[in-house]
Parts: sequence; C-alpha cells; structure tokens
Amino acid sequence: GDWVTKVGADGVQVIGSRSRGQALALKIADGNKVALFAATVEALDQLGWLDDVQREELQAWRAQSLKNIKGLNVGERRPIFKIQTA
Repeated sequence: GDWVTKVGADGVQVIGSRSRGQALALKIADGNKVALFAATVEALDQLGWLDDVQREELQAWRAQSLKNIKGLNVGERRPIFKIQTA
C-alpha cells in the first residue's frame, strides 16, 4: 500500500504516504484512542489523502454517537479542527 502507519502509546499516530513523500503526525493530549482515530480520519480527509471510497469506509471512525445507559442518543463525538497549510 501507499501508507505506512504506526500507533504509539499515549495517543500518538504517524502516517506516511510513499507516493506523496509526506507524513502526518498526531497527538491526543489525554491519550484517548477513539479521539485519535477520529482526528486521524479527519486530518487525512482535509489533506486530500482519501478518495470517495476510503472516506465512506472510514466514516464510522470520524463521528460517533454517544448513548446514555438506556441506549438513547445524547450527543456525538466528532473532530472540529481545520488544518492550515503553508
């Protein structure tokens, strides 16, 4: 594949794209892996690394419903950042 990735301890992930000659590093301050995966998918999409098929396949990792003890939706977890490029 085109991508090489490594997930480390404490909410760190690095992804490299061979064809682009670029890498992406992410760190979630509290180490939350669910937040890390959501931020990773969002960052890859914002950078244009995802095609339509990949975007759809990874959508479940980007936004997730939060449910209470009764199974009712009470909110959602989703990334809300914008990457600024030079």
